[in-house]
Amino acid sequence: MTKYTTVFASLLRHISRSEFQSAISRYNADFRTRTLKCWDFFKTLLYAQITGCFSVREIETSMKVNRNRLYHTGLTQVKRSTFCDALEKRNNGLFLSVFHEVANKAQAIAFKTKKKFKSPFRIIDMTTIPLCLAKYNWAKYRKAKGAVKLHLSLDGDNFIPINAYLTDGTIHEKNRMGHLTDESGVIYAMDRGYVDYKSLYRIDLNDSVFVTRMKNNCAYKRVGSNFHKADSPIISDVLIALTGPLTKNNYPKQLRKIKYKVPETGKIYEFLTNDFKCDAQEIAEIYKGRWEVELYFKWIKQHLKLKSFYGTSLNAVSSQIWVALILTILMWIARIIDGITWTANELLIMIRAAIFTKNSLEGLGTNIPQFKTSDDSLQLVFKGIIC
Repeated sequence: MTKYTTVFASLLRHISRSEFQSAISRYNADFRTRTLKCWDFFKTLLYAQITGCFSVREIETSMKVNRNRLYHTGLTQVKRSTFCDALEKRNNGLFLSVFHEVANKAQAIAFKTKKKFKSPFRIIDMTTIPLCLAKYNWAKYRKAKGAVKLHLSLDGDNFIPINAYLTDGTIHEKNRMGHLTDESGVIYAMDRGYVDYKSLYRIDLNDSVFVTRMKNNCAYKRVGSNFHKADSPIISDVLIALTGPLTKNNYPKQLRKIKYKVPETGKIYEFLTNDFKCDAQEIAEIYKGRWEVELYFKWIKQHLKLKSFYGTSLNAVSSQIWVALILTILMWIARIIDGITWTANELLIMIRAAIFTKNSLEGLGTNIPQFKTSDDSLQLVFKGIIC
């Protein structure tokens, strides 16, 4: 078995140093930096995410206590003032570049994994991260509330983020939809908050499929219908053309509208899609799969540092969020490459407890019996790996 210096270094090996250095050069991020270079700053932020440090003072103190073990872990001891200065001045675009680099690496690994549907499955959604407006005055959301929005494209087959954007709370979801739906030959599932007919038409022109919910005020006319069984959950399956003065120009082609009744609850949904070949029940299953992005958001908010931040600037908040997303991808890559069968929560707990231990991630859980976790949502998030 390959020997790694420490558990933390074993996790870091999945990041290309050459790619990281290229990002540093691209943003000139180490210009006039004498202490805490970008690579060391990134490792410190990653360490803080893993250990769940509550504040910058806690980061400094925990590193000071373990100062004799930092060298082998690849970390360097930091002072509060130096760390806070780096939060303000190191361009968060550097960490966004690293996020895209590890996301591309994960997609290359996931290319051969089993797919839920006939094409790769993508889930588009957004989560709001509340902020105190008095401290984060740049994050105005409502009159007395602050927030930042994380817009995400999630690989629905493997539950790993592919693309993401951060905006303040005033930016509507549909304004970022075009940036998250630029792949061809995939299936997109999204809620009706992302319905923008120009963007939907671009998805269709890009040979991709979308499934979303229909807006209540959508104007259309019926131009055809499809057969469906009378005793099925499908209430209607019809072809429509948009008739609104703007919508008919933004989406000039026909669409398919499916009215579906959930057998368990009796709730009725109206789905809108450009897929005319799939069975109506499969269209409903595609939209049902969209809900699993909520489990991903729930997990990162519960287990990573995304509710309190080490700095108050936009750059500091963005840097912390990007590093949190990078950590989830690194854990997924480690689980696949090293054949780890532990749940994500179990793996995070073990890394946190043994971060300075001289061991590999693969050998971390050797001869340790697996225990049952009460975190059912976490099991679902990574069920594609666990099963």
